[in-house]
Amino acid sequence: MKFDMKKADNYEKYARKAVFGYDQLFNLVLSFIAEDKDEHKNVLVVGCGTGMELTTFGNHMPNWTITGVDPSEEMIKISRNKIDQNNLNDRVKLIHGFVENISGKEKYDVTTMVFVLRFIANYNMKKMFLMNIAKLLKPGAHLLIVDQYSDSDKDHFDSMFKSWRNFMKLSGAPAELVNKIAVQAIEYAFINEYDLQKLLFESGYGKIKRFYSSFIHGGWIVQKQ
Repeated sequence: MKFDMKKADNYEKYARKAVFGYDQLFNLVLSFIAEDKDEHKNVLVVGCGTGMELTTFGNHMPNWTITGVDPSEEMIKISRNKIDQNNLNDRVKLIHGFVENISGKEKYDVTTMVFVLRFIANYNMKKMFLMNIAKLLKPGAHLLIVDQYSDSDKDHFDSMFKSWRNFMKLSGAPAELVNKIAVQAIEYAFINEYDLQKLLFESGYGKIKRFYSSFIHGGWIVQKQ
């Protein structure tokens, strides 16, 4: 998905209306991958977007080295500004491009991927994407995913989707924006949890645990096998 600068600037404002606890989500993610404040880790943030993960991780974990990659030039610009504002230039590196553009010589202890997988068009492309990430990870490294997902129980999914729309309205999103976000969500390549777990196993990951669930949003932590 291509972001122009206006859309990129508005991303966080819209996300706060669409994702319950958006600002706390990144501390939640960090709580599952940070063991000790003084630890040294090499961390890859796939789809670094507006830099929320980069700055949250960088400010809390002074000995982490972090690489953020994103195909959107506009998002990279926003991330770069945040890194500058937080004085993290010495530990955070940005790559404008795709996972395939990252050198396989450098291996990572942890990778995070927040609201990225939905943009990958189909099952086979998602599998290739996840396998390419696995090539960059150390044995036993963790991948943490947060994304939208569907449910094989249509009635349950429809109920969650309706409640999610109500949440956006209660959060102050105008009806036009609620409809736009809902339509975009349906247009993305939803995957149900069963197929997601199957996809992860086939891509070289195991020990799958769900740690987050809110309406149609879920979070999973997995380990490279």
